[in-house]
Amino acid sequence: MSKIVVLDYGHGLPDPGACGCGLEEYKVAAELGSAVKMHLERHNVKVVLTRTGPYSLSSVRDLKQNKREDLNKRVAIANAAEADLFVSFHLNSGGGTGYETLCYSIDARVRAVHDAVAEFLKFNNVKDRGIKVRTDLAVLKCKPKAVLLECLFIDNPKDMELMKKPSFFNGLTETIAKGILTAIGIKYVPLKNPGKKEEPRMKQADAEKIIIYLQAAWKAATCEDEKKEIGRLADEVRAAAGMKKVNG
Repeated sequence: MSKIVVLDYGHGLPDPGACGCGLEEYKVAAELGSAVKMHLERHNVKVVLTRTGPYSLSSVRDLKQNKREDLNKRVAIANAAEADLFVSFHLNSGGGTGYETLCYSIDARVRAVHDAVAEFLKFNNVKDRGIKVRTDLAVLKCKPKAVLLECLFIDNPKDMELMKKPSFFNGLTETIAKGILTAIGIKYVPLKNPGKKEEPRMKQADAEKIIIYLQAAWKAATCEDEKKEIGRLADEVRAAAGMKKVNG
């Protein structure tokens, strides 16, 4: 019998969650969860989603009532799934930095998820804020063992610059999946044929130095066409180093 994991993408319109650095929590949570879902399904884990689109699970217009009904429906989905684990994806806010795992109570499954991520964070110089017990959060009171992952601070520019890097994002989501698999008793198997990936043609450190000069040139530019061309060149440099484009 296959293992079952419920993945919960936090928030959903009309509640976008926390916002910062040009990002909205409900979107980033879905991106994180979708990447983890791919890894779990590759290991024949049955994944049940609470939210499959951009909207919450309630149609009530009043925001407070909408959020309350939405949370109740998420818990109901988790309870009906008879899952081995419930994982809720969120981003933190409030001026801090780093990652933390929230749970109703700590056990080996919670530690398996958190410890896997903590090792990855250490390698990437990200603050590990630890495991925190929260008995006031509705989604943590479902029947399956539940963890809520606060994946960095959406209002911290340094945290979000890191999140935007494909190497960090992919590493984090893969590590979360590994922790979940350990928690439910499945050994992680790396991709045998992940596909040929184009190697960056430039070191990221070199690209960042060039971009600093281009940013100075952009500020000194006197016309819009010149600024657009400088922006295009900056994105070409980012692409050559395997970085995400920011100008389109």
